[in-house]
Amino acid sequence: MFIIGIIFLLMLAPVAFADCAGDAYGKACASCSFDANGKVDQTCMDNYKSQGTTCVSTKYPLMAAQYAKGNCSQIDTCASELQSCVAQYSSGNDSADCKEGSVAICYASADECTRKAASECGEIQNICKPPAALILGILGAGFYYSRR
Repeated sequence: MFIIGIIFLLMLAPVAFADCAGDAYGKACASCSFDANGKVDQTCMDNYKSQGTTCVSTKYPLMAAQYAKGNCSQIDTCASELQSCVAQYSSGNDSADCKEGSVAICYASADECTRKAASECGEIQNICKPPAALILGILGAGFYYSRR
């Protein structure tokens, strides 16, 4: 039973550590259509990019407010780095890039850059804090085995 608990926690890890840019890119790859040349439906991709931006604003409201005031240029740096990374690793075939995964690394890097920018722009957060699902899972497993 302990092994099942560990497997359950490992399955929760991607959800607990999910990030805005990476999630938006992954959803676009899974949901958007591609033409015969592998180009993604740009309207669909733009919709997911917009959702990613909204996610960042929701996840880091203090940073978003600072950025709106022109006080957090680190976000522009993250966006520029993402654009450069995608330009470097994109093959020109969006469908192939979605399957291959190297462009997804660019979005994961953008999420990390955004986390650092949030910290530098006044977002109060404890980066080392474990996710609530992990804590509850461990407490639940401990309670279960203490009652046996």
